[in-house]
Amino acid sequence: MVQFNLSDFNSIHRVLHWRRLLWRSQYFPRAEQDALQWSLLSTLLDHCFAEVPGYRECWRRLGLCREDFRSAADIVRFPVISKKDVRTDPQSFRSNRFASYRPKPMRTTGTTGSPLEVYWDSGSNAMELAAQWRHYSWFGYRLGTPFLDIRFHKHRPSGRWAWNWKCRGLETCIRLWDDSNAEELARELKRRGVRLWRGHPTAVYELCRLFERRGITQPKPSCIITVGHLLLDYERDFMQKWAGVTVGDSYGLTEHTALICRCPAGSYHIAPEYGLIEILREDDSTAAPGEEGRIVSTGLHNMAFPLIRYDTGDRAVASAEVCSCGRTLPVVRELAGRNDDRLIDRNGRRIASLHRMFKYSDGVRCSQIVQNEAGVIEAYVVPADGFSDRDGSRIIAEFKRELGDDMKVRLHVVQELPFPPEGKFKFAVNRMKTAGTTSLQI
Repeated sequence: MVQFNLSDFNSIHRVLHWRRLLWRSQYFPRAEQDALQWSLLSTLLDHCFAEVPGYRECWRRLGLCREDFRSAADIVRFPVISKKDVRTDPQSFRSNRFASYRPKPMRTTGTTGSPLEVYWDSGSNAMELAAQWRHYSWFGYRLGTPFLDIRFHKHRPSGRWAWNWKCRGLETCIRLWDDSNAEELARELKRRGVRLWRGHPTAVYELCRLFERRGITQPKPSCIITVGHLLLDYERDFMQKWAGVTVGDSYGLTEHTALICRCPAGSYHIAPEYGLIEILREDDSTAAPGEEGRIVSTGLHNMAFPLIRYDTGDRAVASAEVCSCGRTLPVVRELAGRNDDRLIDRNGRRIASLHRMFKYSDGVRCSQIVQNEAGVIEAYVVPADGFSDRDGSRIIAEFKRELGDDMKVRLHVVQELPFPPEGKFKFAVNRMKTAGTTSLQI
């Protein structure tokens, strides 16, 4: 969980502004939602034309001026940008008044295994908090209610959990809990009055399985929200059956350009106040309803490091449907990306969310992990310029720190990934059969 600091937000008044507006705008007529989105996009375009050198130069080269953008539909005049574009020349995406927005560097590998550094600013943080707050409220959560934040990776160097008093969150890692100490966690959840469980799908699923196996019936969450990667149907079904609540999930990015949230009625709603989302075919034309395409998004609130028409590397199925929940927010039929396989450690536990093993290595162009046998991971790295033994050692150290002796990891430096993208890219591939290759082991 990212450290919560009030200084990272524009002001509490800004958060409360969005709290008031977002609770109303989810029921606006579509024309009113479109007008609000265009107002936000128009402000961003004004800023980029005046303050962001990369966009200013691109539009000059294309012969475009600010007056050529008269509605959100005109955004297609601008070319789609890739993660490689941002990684190659990050300086060109920085505002001339970069420091004034209190930027915070963040590292991500997304779903492609390609490390990237982006920046959050106070405005995008305020929208992130308010938009997530709105989503959680659909399931009965109220701000200030204690919650569990459980992930696959470890938050702290020591101790089984940490209490984040700033946001009233109990932070922990699923890999620290098993049959020998599950009752200890149940007691702490009860003592803290935890109502919401949020975290990686695999971590929440494994915790529900652990509590069921141990016969722990209390406390159970009043709402569950999963984040970080795709929630699989069998995981959702088990959690809902065990906890007796509807499970929500969402799609978001470290880049703060898009947010799509599942409501209790089962629809995935786009947050148009957060970002402008396009679902595009491979030729960059708009996908028709029912057609799968790439998610290309424009964040509407990040003035320090704006990303316009950013190819997320993820996919969704377009839709023109209206949800039965009563909210008028646009929907997508299905989130088709982030379809990584679950891996299995030596103890039979499922493992996911291993992208972060690579995100601090600048010498990695892209990466992929493959499992051919239980308890063993093959980690493949395509090197970028400057890749060195130090990068390889750092990746191995990250795996060792995270997985300990539960998994053996072999690192391979290659020129091409073993399972390259063909529409949907899988970062984690589970084949569960023996492969004989020369490698570096931990």
